Order: sequence, then structure tokens, then C-alpha cells
Amino acid sequence: MDLALCEEDRALRESVRRYVETTVNPVWQEIDRSGRLPESVLAGARELGLFGMAIPPDYGGLGLTVLQKALVHEMLGRGPWGLASYISVHTGIGCTGLVLFGSEAQKRHSLPRMASGEWLGCFGLTEPQSGSDASNMQTRARRHGDQWVIDGHKIFITNAPYAHHCMIFARADEGITAFLVDTDNPGFKIGQIFETLGHQGSAICELVLEDCRVPAAAVVGEVGRGFDIAKRVLAEGRTMLGARSVGSGQKALELALEYAESRATFGKPLIEHQALAFRIAQMAARTDAGRGLVYRSAWLLDRGEPAVRESSTAKLFAGEAVWQTVDDAIQLLGGYGYVRGEYMLERIWRDARVVRVYDGSSEVQQMVIAQRLRKGEIETAW
Repeated sequence: MDLALCEEDRALRESVRRYVETTVNPVWQEIDRSGRLPESVLAGARELGLFGMAIPPDYGGLGLTVLQKALVHEMLGRGPWGLASYISVHTGIGCTGLVLFGSEAQKRHSLPRMASGEWLGCFGLTEPQSGSDASNMQTRARRHGDQWVIDGHKIFITNAPYAHHCMIFARADEGITAFLVDTDNPGFKIGQIFETLGHQGSAICELVLEDCRVPAAAVVGEVGRGFDIAKRVLAEGRTMLGARSVGSGQKALELALEYAESRATFGKPLIEHQALAFRIAQMAARTDAGRGLVYRSAWLLDRGEPAVRESSTAKLFAGEAVWQTVDDAIQLLGGYGYVRGEYMLERIWRDARVVRVYDGSSEVQQMVIAQRLRKGEIETAW
């Protein structure tokens, strides 16, 4: 594995970093107060082509590799997670399944508008009684002539109030099946929109499907093979969440270091107190280790490997690491770190907490890793 980034990848990373630091971070407080992403922020993302990063050039997108997408998400992690989720849900679990498993007609119909940002996608898997346990899915789909009728309840669905369509997973007689459902379908209803601690600007809500009728052409991939689609999409999604966590950890480290160098106690800067210097060194080590795991997972996915254990490892480690790193940074700032709406670290703390819960909690990632180990995947083959 060559760890050196090519000039194109470095330019991509720097362009997104510049966008986040000059366009997004200056308005993080406005986003936090209003719960909306300003048009200037979305326009900047469209200009960079970020809504089409996962979509092949034939359909108007950038066609980035998984590693390139990880670089983008790492840089998005330096800013508000509401924007990062808005983009990542659309380009990741909202696009990847369609790109990999959709019919040509589905791709031609949806991907060009998704690439431009005109249409937003979302992903409906989680249910009130079956979060990470998708095998307990209660949403049902039954054939009715040349249509499918879907009934069920989804929860914690990001972007749904803004989305044009949602990839809905439902249990058919043949097994779990994926459907592309337009959000203006009469049987598709937005339920409660949750007020969350972080992620401002990216709506998280429940969905209710009642007698939701879709044509047979709405099936993505094969009937009964929806769980395979979900697993492949989630493996990449977990890698991107790991990348975002690395970006947030890096930003927290930089903010903590800046403060430690400027604030003096007992006659010398905080950074010169060994206990605090060691804490900052640990923050850097955790962030670097997480970055390596994320890049490894992305590299394997680009090679066509399933990377189930590796993607879960990347998300588990990077998610836990960013939480510890941000908490350490707030501890270093003392009372200033606890003031809401003034210092970015507090917002990062609220945003990053959820990574240990969603897209498979840290406990679920450990279960996945343990299962793969029991199947003989003791170490990654390079």
C-alpha cells in the first residue's frame, strides 16, 4: 500500500479544507442557532461538485475513489457536522447503492440531478424496534399486480425532509428488498423531526409508510437481496464516518494546541506544563492512528474487498478517539470550553458524540469485529 497522496488528491483535500475554513466555519454559529445551512454554504459545495463525489462522470459526477471520498469527508469533519451529514448521507448511503446496484434506467433518471445537488437522496433502514438489528425489520412490502405496496415505520432518517427520494428497505416474501421511493409519494409521510444535540442543519426524522405504492421498476438490485446492498453501502459509510471523526479530532487538536500556546499559568504557557503537553501528544497519536485505519479501509474498498472488519475497526477506533480527544480539549480550555455557542470545541463535542451511536454503535462494531475474527479474519491481508 502506497501511503503517498498524488498531486490530484492533495489538491482535492486542500480545496475542501479551504472551503470549510473560509466559507463554512465562519458561519458555524449561525447554523447552530438557525438549524439551517445558508445558501452560500450549499452553493460552495455545489461549486466544488461535492454532491456528485460518489457519482461516475458519465452521470455528471466526480467519480471519486473511496480513498478520495475519505479525504473529502476528513476535511468536512473540520466543520459543522450538520453540513457533513447533509452531504455524506446524500453521497454515501443515498448514492452508493444506486451507483453500484441500480438499473441503468434508475441511474439515468436520478444520478445527474443528484450530482448537481438538485435532488437529495436519503436512506431508510433503521426502525424503532430494529436499529442495528436489521434482521428484525418490520416494514413490509407485498406485490400487487405490477406494483409493490410498502407499509412500515422508519426512524432517525437524515435528510428526509429535504430529499427527493429515499432508498427504503422492506421485508418481502423473498427477503429484504431495497426500493427507491419518491418523497412526494402519497403513502410516504414525514413524521417527527427530532431536535438533536448537534448536527444542526441536517434534519433527522421519522418516516411513516402507509399503503405506499411504487412500481416494480422501483426495486434496486434484485428482490430479496436488499441486505447485501445495505451491508456494502454501510461498509463504505462507516469508513466515511471514521474519516469525519479524524477531521474533527484534528481540528480539536489544533484548537487545543493554539490555546495551550497562548494561555499562561504559573508563569509559563500551558503547553510547557508536562501533564498538558502529554495530553496533547496523546490527542495527536489517537488522531494519526485513526487516520491510518480509515485510509486502510478505503484502500481495501477501492480494491473491491468487502472490508467489513476493517471498516468497523476504522469507525470504532476513530469514533471513540475523537470523543476522547474533544473531551480532553475541552478539559484543557477549562470554563471557556464549557460555554455554549462561543467556542467551536463545544460544538464539535455535541456533534461528535453521535458517531458512537449511529450507523452501528460502538458496541455493534465490536460485535461485527468479533464475528469476523471467529470466521478466521485474524489480520488484514495486504
